[in-house]
Amino acid sequence: MAGITGIGGIFLNFAGEKDMLHEWYHKTLGLDMTDYGTGFLEGKQMLLVSFKRDSEDAPIINFRVDDLEAFSNKLKKLGVDVKQIDEYEYGKFMQFVDPFGNLIELWEPYEEVYLKMVKQEIEGYLKKTSDKEAEE
Repeated sequence: MAGITGIGGIFLNFAGEKDMLHEWYHKTLGLDMTDYGTGFLEGKQMLLVSFKRDSEDAPIINFRVDDLEAFSNKLKKLGVDVKQIDEYEYGKFMQFVDPFGNLIELWEPYEEVYLKMVKQEIEGYLKKTSDKEAEE
């Protein structure tokens, strides 16, 4: 059915150096971190919140969809200029700009692959953090 099923990600530009931001949010708020930020993976919830991107672009919201190609066709019929669909091992992505100039991203996740990848990234972050603490 080509519909939005949730928010996939929110990409924000926070002040501060990325590693220091991640360390503070991990230690202070207990958030599981990856190199991309934090996420919420309970039940059907799969949300990435990125605190610091490599660019100074405006914030981006990423909506999860159940059928990206059908949703893309729906947008095209409404006159929206959609970008090409890019596919990765963990899902398909497509971007477009709304009439106000805001970049919007759509994501059809491959849930099992994505969840496995994020869990590995969290484990890697925790190992990197514990290795750093052991050096100090």
